[in-house]
Amino acid sequence: MKVPQCLRKQILEYEKAGFHVIDLENRSGSHFKITFAEFPTPQIITKNGSDPRAIKNTLAADRRDMKEHDEKHG
Repeated sequence: MKVPQCLRKQILEYEKAGFHVIDLENRSGSHFKITFAEFPTPQIITKNGSDPRAIKNTLAADRRDMKEHDEKHG
């Protein structure tokens, strides 16, 4: 699958934050479903990387989800 460059940059930000992408699925148009190794809930993200603040907010929410998942599952 061809991954848009702006989405590759977002995935690199996730990897810098300690997440590991294990699956990437193209959804409708500009949206992608990403599954992380750290928690089972897939995330739907857009390939629009024009708002760096939005990426940081998403990373913060995903860190909270990861922490919550770790607390529940030891």
